[in-house]
Amino acid sequence: MDRRLLAAVALVAAFGLAGCTGIFGADVDDPEALSADADYEYDTDADAYVTINRNNYTAVYNVSAKVTGDSGTIQLWRTNALTVERPLEISAVQFKHTNGTIIRYADGEVVRIHEDGSREPTDSLSVDNTRRRTIVELPAEEGQLAFTAPKQGKQLTVYTPVNGSYEVALPPDTDAAIPILSRVRPSNEDRRTVDDRVHLQWDSVETSVVVVRWYLDRDLWLFGGLAAVAGLVGLVGSVYYYRQIKRAEKRRESEGFDIEYEDDNDGPPPGMR
Repeated sequence: MDRRLLAAVALVAAFGLAGCTGIFGADVDDPEALSADADYEYDTDADAYVTINRNNYTAVYNVSAKVTGDSGTIQLWRTNALTVERPLEISAVQFKHTNGTIIRYADGEVVRIHEDGSREPTDSLSVDNTRRRTIVELPAEEGQLAFTAPKQGKQLTVYTPVNGSYEVALPPDTDAAIPILSRVRPSNEDRRTVDDRVHLQWDSVETSVVVVRWYLDRDLWLFGGLAAVAGLVGLVGSVYYYRQIKRAEKRRESEGFDIEYEDDNDGPPPGMR
């Protein structure tokens, strides 16, 4: 068998063994994960409310503002390192009707939870996935879809399933105000601080993606300290080289290399008379 073909097969196998779901699709409709517990900020006027935590983020979307999916569904996705669309791995899925009724997964089954706490089984909410996207079948055209999704590092990229107003709550003791240390797309200057969290707000987001990269508050002090040290080193270096130049000038003068001759048209230069 051709060596290049063997190498290609080995590469595909390596991706599969390593748990790379980017080729074959992710198992995003695991009933146990969908049944996980989570607290969501339903009391918001934003069409999209995202809270960034240490290892994941939570999202609450107003489904009446959705722009992805067919009638009765909404589509969610991410991209891999090759910018290829892949299903978004979601857990703790819930849907809140406008009357306050919650539909969620519990013990692998979908149940309707009324305001009085009573429960009844229902099949009005479901989660499935294709090779590229997660498909959520919605119980209603109005209400709020909430879920939890994983994140890595100090950057979050959200492919926007709804248009309208957005609010993103950064992790505690972090910020995204200095461009050299952070990135916010679309650009944003509307912010507020609630319980040690900086909240970024957009009145209207019409782009297909929201990107936020943040830094820890202590990173800012570290960066400032490094900048101060670099500035001090530069100042000391400048003073040192300035003094070296002045010493060189004095040495040249003492050795007669920098004697200035006056222009005298009445006779030869000094020493030649």
